Amino acid sequence: MRHDLIDLHLHIDGSLNIRWMYERALLRGIITQDTSFSDYYDSLFPSRESGAAIFNKFDVPLAVMQCEEDIHDACYGLVKEIAEEGLLYAELRFGPQLHTRNGLTQEEALAAALQGTHDAMCDYPSIKVNILNAFMHAGNSAKVNEKENLETLQLTEKYLGKGVAGLDLAGYENNCDFYEYAPLFQMAKEKNIPYTIHAGEMGNGENVLKAIDMGAKRLGHGIFAIQTPSYIQAIIDHDVTLEVCVTSNRSFGFNYATHPIRKLISQGVKVTINTDDGMFDLNDLAYEYFVLKKIGMTDEQFRQCNLNAVEAAFLNETEKEELRRKVLLHYGL
Repeated sequence: MRHDLIDLHLHIDGSLNIRWMYERALLRGIITQDTSFSDYYDSLFPSRESGAAIFNKFDVPLAVMQCEEDIHDACYGLVKEIAEEGLLYAELRFGPQLHTRNGLTQEEALAAALQGTHDAMCDYPSIKVNILNAFMHAGNSAKVNEKENLETLQLTEKYLGKGVAGLDLAGYENNCDFYEYAPLFQMAKEKNIPYTIHAGEMGNGENVLKAIDMGAKRLGHGIFAIQTPSYIQAIIDHDVTLEVCVTSNRSFGFNYATHPIRKLISQGVKVTINTDDGMFDLNDLAYEYFVLKKIGMTDEQFRQCNLNAVEAAFLNETEKEELRRKVLLHYGL
């Protein structure tokens, strides 16, 4: 088991235990009682979809996570799993507005998630986790859920440093112009809330430039920056770190050999290695390292990716120094 692993890009609703999801979906009547585990398992992996339809796979997890008990248990179980896998630190994406369908407020949903992660860290003290609250793309205009996103911003400010470490913008990134979300991130900046932005994941490298222009020092994915040298240069010039999720990116036309992670590293981009949605991708962080080693990444590159993750993490300097010490200890340094 590795003991140097850091995951900065992990979605709670996409990384749950499949068996737990099945049993809870049965209990809540989300799937019929005659649905076998095998049938449920197959339903998680539909034929290739494109565009916004790729997010349909989140329907069942989100349908389950609509009460405090299920949100708590989902978060507890996830932290337990990644602790047992050997992770030292993880930042977990959570969209509070997605968990209000059955009457919970965003704050109640977030409080349940925070309690779940807290309880798990008490039982598994080898790992530390923080939650990143996510603004959501919800339609062809940021106005569609502007009220909900503003509430997410207010909650993040309230719970910052209390289990919440920052913000993200998630969902189908090509719904509307990124700049429609600029006022949200300007407010976050004024409130000293750290943030990352999903950008350049779904075919449009120009979104990388827009996210950088909006002040992001980290980008979720960012892989389509390879479309032009100027995009890559902008990442380097602005000292931006990419949260790369290799297995997940197969949905956008890459296999392990053609994925641009090695090109990005060779050109001087600060890269981190992450899982994204382990339930759907059937991966964990150790698997990402295993596959990348098979296609030629070196221990030195892995070490640097983990040190990049330490530097980019939304932690204070004391926490970073402790994390850095643990990573270097793994490599005998």
